[in-house]
Amino acid sequence: MPNHVVQPPEWIDSAPVCVEKSIEIDAPPAEVWRCVADHVRWPEWFTALDRVDITGLPTGVGGERRVVARRLPIDEVFTVWDENEHFAFAATSSRLVFLVTLAESIRLETTGSGCRVVYRQGLQGRRGFGVVVAQLGKQMAAGLDEGLAGLKARCES
Repeated sequence: MPNHVVQPPEWIDSAPVCVEKSIEIDAPPAEVWRCVADHVRWPEWFTALDRVDITGLPTGVGGERRVVARRLPIDEVFTVWDENEHFAFAATSSRLVFLVTLAESIRLETTGSGCRVVYRQGLQGRRGFGVVVAQLGKQMAAGLDEGLAGLKARCES
């Protein structure tokens, strides 16, 4: 699998394609964090994923996992791990030969009734693949809406 450039979550602000979605959840950040940190169970609420396997440390910066989305494996490394506040990761390798960088960030912000989850994704493609990466960004945005709704349902039940 080709290697991707690992970027920190701050890079998402300048990414050629940026997707951002948020949702209010009537549960405290610690409860939402438990769902976010339980990688193997992500496909139960983030239906764009077929499977998640822990491939390195399960927590903390430098931890690793492999997600399988539409039968496509993507290896990821955790770039931020601030319990109950911020989780970020970046793709390290995949079969997406047109992709240079994929970075994602999940922030939990306390609200009066629970928390707001802000999920951001940044993508950069190889030269000449801008249209392909833009289309991928649209697909990811749709999956993100569904995933956040699933997270809300899981945390509020």
